[in-house]
Amino acid sequence: MAIKSIGNKIEKSGGVLDELNKKIKQLQSGKLGDLIDINFKKDTGKVINVVYKSEVKADSIQKIKAHLQKQFGVIGDIKKDTIKVGRVVRGKNVSFDVNFKKKKPVTGGKVINTEVQEKGTTIVLNQVLRKNKTFNKKEDIMADKDTLTKLRTVFKGYDDDRIEDWTHSYYEQQKEFLKKFKSSQWDEFKYDNQTFVKFFETHIKNKIVANNLKPLDLVKKYTEWNPADIWAVYQMNKVKEEIDKNITPKTSNVAELNNLLINLFKDRKLVGLSLKKIAPKQSANLKFVNITPSNMKIAEIEKYKMDDIEFAVDNIFQGEAIATAVKFDKGTFKIDIGHAGSRSAAGNLNFNTAIKATPGARGGQAPIAMVLKLLKNNGTNITFVNDHNKYPKSGEEFINESSTFEDYYKVVKPYFKKTQKYSQFEKSISTLYKDKKFIAQTKLMELHFFHDALKNYSKNAEFWTDLLYLGMKIGKGFAPHAKIS
Repeated sequence: MAIKSIGNKIEKSGGVLDELNKKIKQLQSGKLGDLIDINFKKDTGKVINVVYKSEVKADSIQKIKAHLQKQFGVIGDIKKDTIKVGRVVRGKNVSFDVNFKKKKPVTGGKVINTEVQEKGTTIVLNQVLRKNKTFNKKEDIMADKDTLTKLRTVFKGYDDDRIEDWTHSYYEQQKEFLKKFKSSQWDEFKYDNQTFVKFFETHIKNKIVANNLKPLDLVKKYTEWNPADIWAVYQMNKVKEEIDKNITPKTSNVAELNNLLINLFKDRKLVGLSLKKIAPKQSANLKFVNITPSNMKIAEIEKYKMDDIEFAVDNIFQGEAIATAVKFDKGTFKIDIGHAGSRSAAGNLNFNTAIKATPGARGGQAPIAMVLKLLKNNGTNITFVNDHNKYPKSGEEFINESSTFEDYYKVVKPYFKKTQKYSQFEKSISTLYKDKKFIAQTKLMELHFFHDALKNYSKNAEFWTDLLYLGMKIGKGFAPHAKIS
């Protein structure tokens, strides 16, 4: 079909472009809603990109193309991704390319750091609580200009696609929060030096909160005591006054602080929020943790017997792999035990929990001092130390101590899914010491830990679930908080 003439009416090309743009935008209404983005190619000004999300059906795009053909006339095959539309202005064809592109899903790219993610949450919650914004669906967040501007400031250096990737989590988080808390008297969620995170970090750093209390005298930093990423504060100044009055260098300890926070939590004055990314198409769930005896345990975990626990430890002897794990109910919950820090340098073991229901989100890291204390509580002849400097520094040193590690190997071997003779293990470790010392040390440390743990607790499911709780920051020694996951 030839492009249509507008007769004797004189019209600038910009007028045609504006008319075309307006027509396309009108087509966004109805079922398509915000599923289509429109932009103009800046170099020529003669290209319009219509980017549509994957959930837009092909026949909807075909309807748009057909409508444009009817309104303007189309040069070229309507079935192709790019069509040429236009009008005759002053006897000349004024045409524009319209590109139809399916939006690619956000995968990989530059990692969004945790601070940015959490600041995004505070922005959305502030908009709801302080500015009475209403977000009935995730698309409303991006559609609100004020909110989007604030998010773009926080996500500086990232494309809008990365912001959009997080809007589902932000929408679900605020929806769940509003079910329990809603008032304009909640103070702004902040993330600078005035936050309660920083406030409590200072107490920990100064050894005020961790003063003379067992076992929480083992707390060395805020994250070992409290998983809350941000805090919701009702009437900030009054709450800080109450904390300052009750927490002093002379009288404070973790138990007192926890009791104070529990009371503030129950009164809905101060709520620490632990945030996890919500998987697409999943709904958020808000749970209170460490407030009452009932939520200091998880019923599902309490039911686990030894038959529900699996030890994935084959990497102790397999190649250069170092990851080991304790799996509960086929991985519903998991403790990943492996090398801390860079894989190119020596390091100690860490104990990270993971929850299958929150893919991509970690359950938390168990404080090492508490792991060691748990290991020794009811165990005998516990010699494991989480210090790579205490393990052989060379192949020669390893051979000299080989008989000790052979004893360790015999205890752990029944838990290997595959079998390997100790002589093969010895040879493999010796080879690794030549140019992969840190891998060799990590394998030996894992072997030592599992030897001590399995020799003492192979029939004690409570030890392994307690280890899981340490990573999840669940128990009377940890801070009360609300978890949105």
